[in-house]
Amino acid sequence: MAHEELLSARADYPILATSTYLVNNSLGAVHRRSADRLQDYYTEWATKGVVAWPHWLAEMRRIADLVGAIIGAEPGSTVLRPDTASAIGAVASCIDWTGPRNRIVYSDQEWPSSHYLWTEHQRFGAEVVVVPSDDGIHLDVERLIAAIDERTAIVPISLVLFRSSTLVDVRPVIERAHEVGALVLLDAYQAAGALPVEVAALGADFCVGGSVKYLCGGPGAGWLYVRPGLVDSLRPALVGWFGHERPFDFAFEDVRYAPGVRRFAGGTPAVSAAYAASAGYEGVLAAGVGRIRERSLSLTQPLLEGALEHGFVVRSPHDPTQRGGHVTIDPGRSEEVHDALLERGFIVDHRPGAGIRVGPHFYNTAEELSSLLAAMVEIRRSLA
Repeated sequence: MAHEELLSARADYPILATSTYLVNNSLGAVHRRSADRLQDYYTEWATKGVVAWPHWLAEMRRIADLVGAIIGAEPGSTVLRPDTASAIGAVASCIDWTGPRNRIVYSDQEWPSSHYLWTEHQRFGAEVVVVPSDDGIHLDVERLIAAIDERTAIVPISLVLFRSSTLVDVRPVIERAHEVGALVLLDAYQAAGALPVEVAALGADFCVGGSVKYLCGGPGAGWLYVRPGLVDSLRPALVGWFGHERPFDFAFEDVRYAPGVRRFAGGTPAVSAAYAASAGYEGVLAAGVGRIRERSLSLTQPLLEGALEHGFVVRSPHDPTQRGGHVTIDPGRSEEVHDALLERGFIVDHRPGAGIRVGPHFYNTAEELSSLLAAMVEIRRSLA
């Protein structure tokens, strides 16, 4: 599918008709079919009532496999969760923190919410080792690898860093962790739908993410991949009735875990959110993740180079092969510039200490990016 064909999908994303929407790194544009899918859910509820459950559960499994196809996972190895935090919590609950292998090793560039969760596991005996970044843009892979040893239980690592958009070379981290018997949890939230993710080929033990960003699925539709060769040995303490082998038996006994990744299903699933998200997943699959990546680079690299030419600070890797789907630009007085951009209909976001994050998707045009940069220059000049 050529770039021109990708742009033919613009009509599927209604917000593009009313604004210059360049914040897909934060909240992807909703697909028009999400409304139809929510109507499907409502109709099933309205006409079948409780009898809709078998169909809903089958549909949840189908939708989970759509995510699996996007991230390079085997069918049946991905499960939907309401959010990423609950998915990470379920993984953490599988680990015995009382023994000598109790370390959690990760970078200070990880998503803060994940940091909150891991540090609170210190109350159960975990030891947190945070590896610093020298520049707040890159992750020092060698320094991270050096911190991983036989005392390490798990290494959480983001494929794309949320502030800087740095694309991390995670393979040597995974190899080192497995060499010493540690697990790896890959956070692909900023990567899924923006660039190829191959969790099975990488050998990641877990992969988590959500649908709010480039998957265009909205909130309430997180997901968790668990490596098939590992999953049946895991016993999540954070378990819900849908993680039971036979949930509708309502057996009052020790849990009998469902086979495979279904043991991580948790409690009552967010069916409506999954239905809404499925349209976004199908849009990404129709465009093709490889083609999306090519399109993204063709948009973000000229933007980055233009920002540098105007003397702006770019807090993302300049090398496109080391960058994810967005570019972080600090033109000076960036929060004020951000607010002025919103008033002009340019939808981007701002992160303190970083700057303005610009995240186009496959349905954005080069003209939108050049107009944004021109507006940035004009606003910054007026503020000076």
